[in-house]
Amino acid sequence: MKKIMIIDGGPRKNMNTAAMVEAFAKGAKSVSENIEVKIIRVYDMNCKGCVSCLACKLKNSKYLDVCARKDDFTEPLRETAYADGIVFASPMYFFQITAQLRAFIERLFFPWLSYKDYSSHPPKGRIPTAFIYTMNAPAEMLHVQENNMNENEMIIGNALEKPERILAVNTLQVKNYDRYDMQGFNLEAKQRWHEEHWQEELQNAFDAGKRMAEKITK
Repeated sequence: MKKIMIIDGGPRKNMNTAAMVEAFAKGAKSVSENIEVKIIRVYDMNCKGCVSCLACKLKNSKYLDVCARKDDFTEPLRETAYADGIVFASPMYFFQITAQLRAFIERLFFPWLSYKDYSSHPPKGRIPTAFIYTMNAPAEMLHVQENNMNENEMIIGNALEKPERILAVNTLQVKNYDRYDMQGFNLEAKQRWHEEHWQEELQNAFDAGKRMAEKITK
């Protein structure tokens, strides 16, 4: 049985990031009954990022695979470290992934990083990865997000395979805009984009899930 871990860094269980995650999971599971896909929602956990205890940098440390800190992240970090594929998903807030997902990424990757020579040693080697981003920014504003997305993917690509990037842009933030002071958005244009592109973006996530599953089952 092969395992894909999806780390959902979004706060809302029924909106854009969650929908893209579900589409990816369905795509992966469509390939084989021998694919397990587990979704972890970091907003459901009471956790912190790296606290710089440096337990993973002690000589002869026993924490070179999984962070030494014991909290709600401990078991999800272990499962992710030993998965066959990893997906990170987040809405973009102020051009960045959520703080909760960043905390998970810090604690997943830091134990693998050697301060002897700055090499990285994940326990399962260079496994496939993907990064799902959702954002209310329109497609023409993607260049503003580019540097931050590249930095996220560089951290991952230094240890694992470079992530496949999957995007949902110009998303609808709420179901009823009449309840909110959001007049800065062109609602008609956003709804038109949603009608024309949302199913395509979900299909892109589904197809990416299939590609990852096919890769790890070869």
